[in-house]
Amino acid sequence: MVKVTSDSKYMDLLNEYPLLKTDLVRLNPKFTFLVTQMGKISLWEANLEKVSIHAEMNVDETVNLFQNLIDSY
Repeated sequence: MVKVTSDSKYMDLLNEYPLLKTDLVRLNPKFTFLVTQMGKISLWEANLEKVSIHAEMNVDETVNLFQNLIDSY
């Protein structure tokens, strides 16, 4: 089981769990940018703390969202 933290790398999680791309957008439309080609390039090295800024969510909400989705797979 993966432990998701604010330091977890966004692209590492997407590469490991490809379903995150569609599930994130389904749960929060603000993730649409993050799964575009431009979003992937600009956030290639981003951690979830930075992703939460782009998604306009607080860090804890973002980490919990990722953790809950990953746990459901």
